[in-house]
Amino acid sequence: MTESKLEKWVHHLSQRELPIFKYSLIAITSITSREDSSSSELSSAILKDINLTARILRISNSYIYNPSNTRVNTITHAVMLLGFNLVRDISISLAIIDTLLHGNKEIHVMKLMARTFHAAVQARAIAEFKNDESPEEIFIAALLYNIGELTFCCVNSQSSEKLINSRLVATDEQYEKMQMDLLGFTFNQLTEKLTQDWQLSDLLHNTLHKCDGKNNRSRHILHGNAIAMAAEHGWQSKETNLELDSLVKHLDKDIKQVTKFVHDNVETAVQVAQDFGASAAAEYIPTFDKNKTDIQVPPDLEEQSQYLLPDHMLQLSILRELSGILNSKPALSNILTMVLEGIYRGIGMDRAILAFINPANTEVTAKIALGIDNQKFQPLFNFSIDMSNPNLIQQMIIYKRNYWIKDDAEGKQFIPKQLQPVFKDKPFFISPISVGEKVIGFFYADRIPSKRLLDDESFESFKHFAQEACIALKFIKQK
Repeated sequence: MTESKLEKWVHHLSQRELPIFKYSLIAITSITSREDSSSSELSSAILKDINLTARILRISNSYIYNPSNTRVNTITHAVMLLGFNLVRDISISLAIIDTLLHGNKEIHVMKLMARTFHAAVQARAIAEFKNDESPEEIFIAALLYNIGELTFCCVNSQSSEKLINSRLVATDEQYEKMQMDLLGFTFNQLTEKLTQDWQLSDLLHNTLHKCDGKNNRSRHILHGNAIAMAAEHGWQSKETNLELDSLVKHLDKDIKQVTKFVHDNVETAVQVAQDFGASAAAEYIPTFDKNKTDIQVPPDLEEQSQYLLPDHMLQLSILRELSGILNSKPALSNILTMVLEGIYRGIGMDRAILAFINPANTEVTAKIALGIDNQKFQPLFNFSIDMSNPNLIQQMIIYKRNYWIKDDAEGKQFIPKQLQPVFKDKPFFISPISVGEKVIGFFYADRIPSKRLLDDESFESFKHFAQEACIALKFIKQK
């Protein structure tokens, strides 16, 4: 391998071709790599991307991940129900899939993505059969197994076209040699390097780095990918028969049982691909009857508008969800994040903030910011409180009132001087969060970026969510 060529290509991918993709990964992995990271931090990172939020909720409500059919309406609940690690891995996988498939209709890419989902489902089923400690980790590792070739084919048309054309007639060994001759590295080496640079699956990195066919967990991944590749030659092909024979030894079952086992996983792979928003790729998974009509292919989620509309049913669902989780005594941060999500997504606000007030009532610190330009917007809500002069925060702490600040003279005089340059002529909602007699923070929401009007109904909903947050906190404290 020519190390410099590989390093240059990885740098090219990260800095020129897929920079937004890499930064979205960093946002998630920087949270999840810390030992003290919380589920509310992961939830808030996901909620900053409307389309990622929609896709994770879709997957969280699918039979594959939610066989109990417990309705999930919020990202906060998804993290609590499915677990921190699984939602993290789904988020990373979706970021990869969305980036690589966005606008790309190349047949080779579709087929490669189909193999990816097929391999991941087969590998997870193998891991479950072998009582693996974390089949979902196996699933994610197998899902990322072809990330090197996928990224290459998506961003380098000239070189990839030569390799794609050669792939049609080359054996696996010949194809790998062509990669070395043309690029100076193989796609597996590129995948290994990307898993390291993008902080992806350690399991996959070790599998490729050590070529560890003896490690049981690595073998699950390799068998899943091998079966998916062989199936592309046909389910009755010699390639498939060879891989089935190999899997017989790994599972310690007879050929008839193993064949049924593998066949049963195929339609699951189609469904998983659809759930992940890759219906076009799902069409290329080699099933047994291409004319079957019992599996409905839902349309991919369309890119949503950056401006959310009020959704009364979602508001009710989130409030019910909040009540339903209280007996499990969730963390205070999870309750407040769920309420903030209800305000933002349910009421249809452009921006929403969860901020805390320190015990001495001298400082405001923004905890989570959702919506448009949230990274620029959040720092504005880190400021000192002047309790000696009348201002909005001081009045809210003293009287525990909800405020709808309008673009009038009365409203302007309440705005803290630190915020006046930004909000002096802009309407917004603000509501205190109290535990007992103590105000510990507040919710803020506006529609300033879209210039849409605030209305009485939205304000009532906003107050209701804030009130439910206080009731939930009181309930948790008493338990």
